[in-house]
Amino acid sequence: MLRASISLLALLAFPTVSSADAPQSKEGAPVTPTDFARLYFEAMDNKDLDMAEVLFAESSSIFETGGAEGDWEHYRAHHIGAELDAIKTFETTLGEPEEEISADGAMAFVAWPIEYNIILQDGRVIDSRGTVTFVFVRSQGHFRIRHMHWSSRRLVKPPN
Repeated sequence: MLRASISLLALLAFPTVSSADAPQSKEGAPVTPTDFARLYFEAMDNKDLDMAEVLFAESSSIFETGGAEGDWEHYRAHHIGAELDAIKTFETTLGEPEEEISADGAMAFVAWPIEYNIILQDGRVIDSRGTVTFVFVRSQGHFRIRHMHWSSRRLVKPPN
């Protein structure tokens, strides 16, 4: 299960700005796009849509497995909210992320390979592997998710 060591409260409630205009946590550590992506995974593991919502830019777009899901509000109301209600546990194992920040610091990209295990309320298990790609924009001194694409496929396990 993902265990984020970064507190959402520390990242969002107590930001300071360095001379390079990079947001920092209360402890003074840089708040990177990868930090924000990690918080999204933590929100999914905890089925916490309110936590996820604060990570998105005012204008956003979400694609899942090639299909357009709309903006965060639409995705929450018509897709991920209903899915999370049907899930008993959601555990994400993170691979090694790739991060790129534009020269002016206004945009960033994170591609994060993942594996996840879902146990549905009815006991069915879904094991999948994929990559989540995030495009971030800087808004009010913080990175926010402007675009997210979650692409995955089920893992095929050999028969017992």
